[in-house]
Amino acid sequence: MVFGFGKKKTVDVPSPVQQQREVSLHDIPQIIEKIETPRISNILQEARQLKTRIESNQKNIHELILHLESDDLKLDDVDKNLKTIGKRGKDAVVSTIKKETKVKLTNITKYDDVIYLNNEVNQMLKRMGDVLGLHTRVMHVFAKKYADKLKNEIADLAQNRNALQRIIGEQEEFRNNSSSIFEIIKKIQDLDLEKKQRDHRLNEVAREKNEASETILKLEREITELKSSPEHKQFLEVRKKIDSIAHEKYEIRDKIAAQFSKISRPLNKYSYVSSFDKPMKKLMEELISDPYQVMSVENKESIIEILQAVTKSVVAGNVSVKDSDKSAELVEETIERLDEFLKLKSSYAKKISDLESGLHVFDAKKLEEKESNLEKTKTNLNDLDASHKKLRNEISDSHSQTDAAKLELEKNLTFLNKGKVIVKF
Repeated sequence: MVFGFGKKKTVDVPSPVQQQREVSLHDIPQIIEKIETPRISNILQEARQLKTRIESNQKNIHELILHLESDDLKLDDVDKNLKTIGKRGKDAVVSTIKKETKVKLTNITKYDDVIYLNNEVNQMLKRMGDVLGLHTRVMHVFAKKYADKLKNEIADLAQNRNALQRIIGEQEEFRNNSSSIFEIIKKIQDLDLEKKQRDHRLNEVAREKNEASETILKLEREITELKSSPEHKQFLEVRKKIDSIAHEKYEIRDKIAAQFSKISRPLNKYSYVSSFDKPMKKLMEELISDPYQVMSVENKESIIEILQAVTKSVVAGNVSVKDSDKSAELVEETIERLDEFLKLKSSYAKKISDLESGLHVFDAKKLEEKESNLEKTKTNLNDLDASHKKLRNEISDSHSQTDAAKLELEKNLTFLNKGKVIVKF
């Protein structure tokens, strides 16, 4: 037989069901405290009774061990080797169990003492069980009557320990449920705060939506008024005339580009060997890339200087071309046509200037600003609509979470209270 002892299964007797009660969130901590206070008092009272019974177990086991210590177990009648084994086993059992049964147990004054007592008894049982398990053969061969009595006493001690663990387990479950209740309360309070913040923001968004809608109506009305004015009609007519002559600019650009394309080879080659300063070199680069753009009265003399320098280089052979005479002739032709090009540009610029002066009858910038503001406000309204929808969904989700938390809270409170509890908000 091996020494062993385990927990006995306990059956909880349900408490009488109390009547349904309604409570507020603020009342719950006091309610839990009122439930726990008598529980702790009962736990301490029951633990003290169990301690007394455990001390009685210690005393009985101690007396039994003293009898075993004084009993020679008739070891003198057995083989010398068996006698040594038997004596060693007996001494180990007696030494260990005497020590454990002399341990003074914790005095019960508060709940933590109950936990300390349970730990002490567990250690006591473990050490006694270990030594008896190690020397079980010796005990059953040489001390059978002591073995059976020890088994019964230790089993009784284990049963008292199990009762102690039961009341601790029930209290720990109560505390876990209490902690869960406080966590749920905190969650409900957080959800309530979030809901208030979202409700406030929802009202702000609704107000901003109304303002944006009013702004859109106002801007649309103002834009319609501006577009229906005689000045805007005149403005559009002028713009139409400007657009109708826009092709002239491109025709002038093509004429200038066509002329300069005739001298592109000598002009490009000269750009690599010229000794002009930086401003003149920059002008020459622009003349090569876009002659129309740099064609102006201010640049005329500089352009002539560049073209004359190209002619000299071509004639002197410093710039390699197929037909130097022809290239020089084309450069000279380009110089002669500069006044023609300038006149064309000037004439076109004057036409545009005269027409554009007629645009001042209407403030186009004002219309553009209102149209831009209208688009921005519409975009903002769309964003506000999305925010409004999102907030409503979040508030609905918050309601669902609060309802679920409330049900869980009532369930836990009902369990602790042993009666139906309704939480009022």
